[in-house]
Amino acid sequence: MIYPSIADLSDKGVNRYMLSIATAKCARRITDEQLAKNQVQESRDDKFSSYSSAKKALANEKPVKEAIEKLYTREYKIVVNEEK
Repeated sequence: MIYPSIADLSDKGVNRYMLSIATAKCARRITDEQLAKNQVQESRDDKFSSYSSAKKALANEKPVKEAIEKLYTREYKIVVNEEK
């Protein structure tokens, strides 16, 4: 089980669906940032070592777990559009 709980992550007006979408988008952003860093490093290093370095970087901290932590610490915020 991943800490923090859903109740700890959700604010007023944020339901589980919004929380899951926000977590997925945040995890995608984290993954894209890691891959961009690895591509920069790939241009500097040997082309055969880049795949293993990318795999190691993503294996150290899982993007979903990191996304949940960033949402919990309010580094990323969920913006609710109320169009009615």
